[in-house]
Amino acid sequence: MQIHQLQNQGFVALTYPPDLRDAVAKAVDSWKKFCELPTAIKEQLPYSNNADGVGYEMKRGIGNMADRKENFDVTTAGEGWLRERVGKLGSPEAQVFVADAVGLVACMKPTVLKFAKEAETFYGLTGFVDEVDQSEDAFFVRFIHYAGERRVGEETAVAHTDQSGFTFHLFESAPGLQCLTYDGIWINMPVSAGETVIIPSMQMQLRSAGKLTALCHRVIATDYTATHGRYSAVCFVQLKNTPKYDKEMHGRLQEKKAGFNYGMAPQDFAKLFKS
Repeated sequence: MQIHQLQNQGFVALTYPPDLRDAVAKAVDSWKKFCELPTAIKEQLPYSNNADGVGYEMKRGIGNMADRKENFDVTTAGEGWLRERVGKLGSPEAQVFVADAVGLVACMKPTVLKFAKEAETFYGLTGFVDEVDQSEDAFFVRFIHYAGERRVGEETAVAHTDQSGFTFHLFESAPGLQCLTYDGIWINMPVSAGETVIIPSMQMQLRSAGKLTALCHRVIATDYTATHGRYSAVCFVQLKNTPKYDKEMHGRLQEKKAGFNYGMAPQDFAKLFKS
């Protein structure tokens, strides 16, 4: 893991541990089968903040900045709620998906902690490993399905930075994931069967006092995905003891100018967070 690249490149590429890659592939395959279920079944596992932010959402937004996708969030804190709800559905596909998805957190934890340890050591982030470890039940894996009906080159996922501490990109079914370099150039990111990336998000920029910068990224529709759609899975590693971005006060990050946070003074950046 070339942790020094995080500061200048904005992401760390790492070789996929085989056991984790197998677990991700299994969960994504279950996600695809879940997506094929009737909407009436999927919507019986609705997104719930009261269950620690887990469940299914269908977003049918209109406009360039709107979300048009279906996604499912999973945390270990919400595992009990999910298992109770899915047990009442009578859908083997839904039950298998929930089991496979929940199992991912434990499987990816060693890689997450390895990244946290190297970041703490190299960038002087005192207590970072402990905070990440203590935040395990708040890690959330998001499974996403973007339908087709897009134009080639259109932003399937609009340019944005993530709110969490850092983001572990677990799976992309096709090319199209891009990041905005700190020099203002869009480049492709190396997510494949053999390699994946971790990127810093808003909480990490705050916690590092600007040593690290939350990376802006997007997904572009390709010749294939514009028609056939795409699947992806990411893990947002939230930091329990670090303030959260104040969306109510400052608006959705998807609606801000790409790279708005690049070069912000730490004292100005800190004003974007809840006190």
